[in-house]
Amino acid sequence: MVAIPDDNKTQSGTKDGTTSRKRAKPAKIGGYTPVKKIGQGAMGDIWLCDDPSLCRRVVVKQMLPSLRGYEDLIARFKRECVLLAALHHPNIVHPYALWQERTGKLALAMEYVDGVTFRQILDVQSKPPIWVTLYMIHEILQTLICVHANQIIHRDLKPSNMMVEKNGRVRLLDFGIARDANPGQDMTLPGSVLGTAAYMSPEQVRGFTVTYASDIFSLGIIACEMVMGTNPFRGESMELTSQYILNLNLKLKNFPPEVPYKLRLWILKCLEKKPQDRFRSTKEAADSLAKIMDGYPRQLDIPMRKWLTATMRNEPLPSLPKNSRMQIFKIGIGIGAAAGALLASFITALICR
Repeated sequence: MVAIPDDNKTQSGTKDGTTSRKRAKPAKIGGYTPVKKIGQGAMGDIWLCDDPSLCRRVVVKQMLPSLRGYEDLIARFKRECVLLAALHHPNIVHPYALWQERTGKLALAMEYVDGVTFRQILDVQSKPPIWVTLYMIHEILQTLICVHANQIIHRDLKPSNMMVEKNGRVRLLDFGIARDANPGQDMTLPGSVLGTAAYMSPEQVRGFTVTYASDIFSLGIIACEMVMGTNPFRGESMELTSQYILNLNLKLKNFPPEVPYKLRLWILKCLEKKPQDRFRSTKEAADSLAKIMDGYPRQLDIPMRKWLTATMRNEPLPSLPKNSRMQIFKIGIGIGAAAGALLASFITALICR
């Protein structure tokens, strides 16, 4: 296995909305009726389907016919469904069924997420507002806490594997190359390189064993891209990208001036070259980021929904509801001043008697 060079696998297709593999739409996939092909992964085509039995839409990943003879890939395809079934979190796409068709092809039915990927958002607005970045990254961290608690390493975190639903909820997709962190459970051969080149950790690039810290590095690259407007590690080739990941050391001064100082430090800690120098866990990373978010509204899904709708429609962007620590401080000062004035009036009235 080698690294996937491009970041264009999504539930909604490639960056330009097209698909490179042209296949005739099947009449049926299991008990589902295909509506349209909406994407493709390394191991299969992704179809939006109707589920007539429950009157709902589902997504079905259908394994490529050319891979039927590869037992290791078949095992990996099956394992994705098993891993997903073990994870119980509202931000993780739920699997419905795994089956083998009469032709021998495997198919996996999953929950349909009605929304857009981080990649699609960044293609429209390369530098989202800081509060949007903080919310999206923190939600992914909360999801990874659950993933890592189940001894699973995602290994392919990237903007096209993350979505924001129309209701503002963030979702994590595609566990196709996820690794079981338990000893002896990894299906990857030593020295193999799996993942998407521009979002790999240094240990992934070298073909070393990855740990939970590798997911933290990948998420650091995504956060960096969101605040900078570009992925500084993406080169013109996989080789150059690998060299950037191994050798490029960002500094505080490399970030745009509007990026908060503490957020810069947070991103740089995620991007430490040595795994032991990063956050010790996703929970620690999430707690640290939550402190940076202190003062923002606790419920950001509603403003996120409004911002997302305006962004994708190219409409005027709404502002974040005012609920900052500074405002609370100002309100406190106002209340204190008013209370002080009342107390002074009361004392004056007593003296004048």
